[in-house]
Amino acid sequence: MNDIIELSHSSLTLQLRLQGAAVLGLYDGQQSKRPLLRPAPGFDAPIGECALFPMLPLANRVEGNSFTRQGHRYKLPDSVMDDRFFLHGDGWLKPWTLVEQQESTVCLALESCVEGLYHYQAYLHYGLIENIFYATLQLTHLAETPFPYGLGFHPFLMKTPAAELQFECGGYWPEREFHLPGKWCSELPDTLDFQLPKSPGDIWINNAFSDWPGSVSLRDEIYGHSLTMHSDADYLMVYQPAGKQVMPFICLEPQTHPVNAHNHPQLPGLKLLRRGESCTLNMQIVSEVLAK
Repeated sequence: MNDIIELSHSSLTLQLRLQGAAVLGLYDGQQSKRPLLRPAPGFDAPIGECALFPMLPLANRVEGNSFTRQGHRYKLPDSVMDDRFFLHGDGWLKPWTLVEQQESTVCLALESCVEGLYHYQAYLHYGLIENIFYATLQLTHLAETPFPYGLGFHPFLMKTPAAELQFECGGYWPEREFHLPGKWCSELPDTLDFQLPKSPGDIWINNAFSDWPGSVSLRDEIYGHSLTMHSDADYLMVYQPAGKQVMPFICLEPQTHPVNAHNHPQLPGLKLLRRGESCTLNMQIVSEVLAK
C-alpha cells in the first residue's frame, strides 16, 4: 500500500500509515523484531486495533457531546466510532498528508473544519533516535472565533502477567456511567495505586490521573523490556480491558486535559486558541532491554 511508511534507526523500527496517522507497530530489532506496542493485525486494520493514534482536537469524551461557553451551547459532531461522543476527536479518523520523510523521521499534516466549532491545521512528527520513539503533535487554530483545544496520544503497550506499572500522581477520577469521570479523589484505591511498581493485573481500568509529573514506566521481566514514557502533558489516562487477552496490552495515554474538561468553567488543561495560535504535545517512549 502506498500510504504505508517505515522508519528505522539503530535497533528500532516503526511502521505507520497515513490513514489516521496511525502507528501500526514499533519493534526492537535487538529482540528479533519484538513488538513494543501492540501491533496492528494488518495495514488496513480498524483504527482501534492499531498500535498508537493521535487524539485531536480533544481527547476522550465530553458529557452530552456538548458544552456551554459564554452563554452559547456548542454541539460536537457525531462520530462513526461512538454513538454518544465525539470520541477522541476526528484526527484519528481522517487521512493525513505526507509532508516530509527521512530514514528515521516523518512529518504528516491534516486540516479539519466543522463550521461554528473548530478549524485547525495539525502537524505530526514521528521519529526514532537510538532506543527512543518520539512524537510531537502541533495544532493551529484557523477560524476567527476562538475555540478550546486539547491533544493526546493513545499508545497500546504490550504486557505480560509479569509487567509492573509505576507512575506518580496527585489524584484520580473514578469512572461513572458512559465512561465519564466522577468526582475527583485525592486518595487512590489499592487497585489504582501505582506510585510503587505493581502489576495492573487483568482488571478493568479506565481512569484519568491528575498532577502527573510526566513519566510512567512499564517493566516486564518475562518480556525482557522496560518501557518508559515521558510527556509534557499534565494528565495520564490509563486503560486496559478486563480479563485475559489474546495479545495483552495496557494504554498509557498522555492528555493535555482531563476527561470532560469542556464542561468545567475553567476549561482545565484546554487551550482557548485565537486565530493563528497553537498548542503542542510531546511524547517519548524509551525502550530498554533488561539483562537476563
